Amino acid sequence: MLGVLMALALAAPPPVQGSGARIARQTRELMHTRVTIAIVDPPRAARASHQLDFDAAFAIFSHIDLVMNEWKQTSSLALINAQAAAKPVTAPADLCEVITLSLDGARKTRGLFDPTWAALREVWKFPGEIPDARTLEAQCKLVSWKDVEVKPLTSPTSEAACTVRFKKPGMKLGLGGIVKGWGVDQAVKLLRGVGYKNFFVQAGGDLYLAGKVGDRSWKVGIRDPRSAEDKTFARTEVSDATFSTSGDYEHFFIKDGVRYHHLIDPSTCQPARKSSSATVLAQSGVDAEILTKAAFILGWPEGKELAAAWKAQLVLVDADGGVHFSPELEGQLELRQPSGFGVVDGLSDLP
Repeated sequence: MLGVLMALALAAPPPVQGSGARIARQTRELMHTRVTIAIVDPPRAARASHQLDFDAAFAIFSHIDLVMNEWKQTSSLALINAQAAAKPVTAPADLCEVITLSLDGARKTRGLFDPTWAALREVWKFPGEIPDARTLEAQCKLVSWKDVEVKPLTSPTSEAACTVRFKKPGMKLGLGGIVKGWGVDQAVKLLRGVGYKNFFVQAGGDLYLAGKVGDRSWKVGIRDPRSAEDKTFARTEVSDATFSTSGDYEHFFIKDGVRYHHLIDPSTCQPARKSSSATVLAQSGVDAEILTKAAFILGWPEGKELAAAWKAQLVLVDADGGVHFSPELEGQLELRQPSGFGVVDGLSDLP
């Protein structure tokens, strides 16, 4: 039987082809992306509870959108961004957790992943124009994860578990680079907790694949960074792990032949230049999301070394179209040369 081919960063996975398994699948528009959940061979006798399980998993992403979306003025994160430079602001438990995870990711990547990038969101817009140099320099000084203080409350509750404070006026937190992975992790925990073993949860480019489909592992494809959304340049089989992809094709504009994209190097506050896409295979969605951004900025081979330190694997397309991957993936990847680049020796065409 054949596995399911899914291209990371697609709006939704394509239909099952020849797996022999029955799959219940639902997709909803949440968090400015499509969230898809699929369960293999769900028991017919439990259809009512089965729908409740779907609803509970999707509710995780709805809650994230309400609490952790900095673009919504009523969200807890928006309140922090508006007030935390003047005084400590109380935050609910789950937001405290995600902010803490994001700051820990910044520490472990030495600032390559930095949730305070949001100070640049009005400077870099996609599509848009190249920002004024003086404005960019001024805002770049506000990208500083070390200047965020999170203090646990002595008597925490789900509604109030910590306070958050910024040391510099004008600082902002943006959690868009981690919340989809965190949401995937929470949905996976929920589905495993109620007894499902074979399923997947996808939020944009973040995808966790549990167990198998039919008699083999799930099969995933990594999007070609210079081709249509449904075109892939690499395929592999995955079970009980998360894939996350970041690419310079998601939000960008081209000016005078130069591609300007949303994956910003916090050290320069300019779009990173060493990569076209980075895909990480990790045990959690949070790790995968942090590592894809950091590895994209580092390029190869430094990105491979960072992934290895986190016990994760990396597939990276560099700025010239060269394809690189962690040695642990040797013999597991089907590869071809990505479109729009020069020929790289040693890559065969996918069927």
